[in-house]
Amino acid sequence: MECSNNNGDSSKLVAKKPSSKASRGSATDPQSLYARKRRERINERLRMLQTLVPNGTKVDISTMLEEAVHYVKYLQLQIKLLSSDELWMYAPIAYNGVDVGLNQKLSTLL
Repeated sequence: MECSNNNGDSSKLVAKKPSSKASRGSATDPQSLYARKRRERINERLRMLQTLVPNGTKVDISTMLEEAVHYVKYLQLQIKLLSSDELWMYAPIAYNGVDVGLNQKLSTLL
């Protein structure tokens, strides 16, 4: 790029390269730091959840979250069964979906 001044001289303008700090500066932006910490916390908690859910480490995150929902519902049912005077003997129902014919009886009682 050339520029001429009043005397007719032309001089070249040198474009400054953006400093490397500017491109790295966006990573030190408070909002970026907050987002990175948030992602790290989410990933840490997902890893913890994976260890608590049966087969949680063997599947992708979406499937693991779905399994976690089913597992929590199963545990809630176990609490209700163990709390019930009539149904406590049925509490050791297998988690992996073994149907022992209690679904309709349980749904009417719960």
